[in-house]
Amino acid sequence: MGWWRTGSGGVIGDGPANIIDEFDDRFWPEPSSIPIDVRVRIVACYREDFDREPTVQELSDLLEFCGPGPDTD
Repeated sequence: MGWWRTGSGGVIGDGPANIIDEFDDRFWPEPSSIPIDVRVRIVACYREDFDREPTVQELSDLLEFCGPGPDTD
């Protein structure tokens, strides 16, 4: 699993991004929109590799990287 530092100083990775990408019908414009069961899986990735939970900024960076979901035009 690869991790990289964002411009804001956070750390995001392939594991959490892959979890978010599993949900094609998502619309998660901000971290508080992430369903609890998905957030638990993302937190598990951070705990496994960093022994901590992701920050709100890291979750925001992750959503920005993955996109909030399909356009709702």
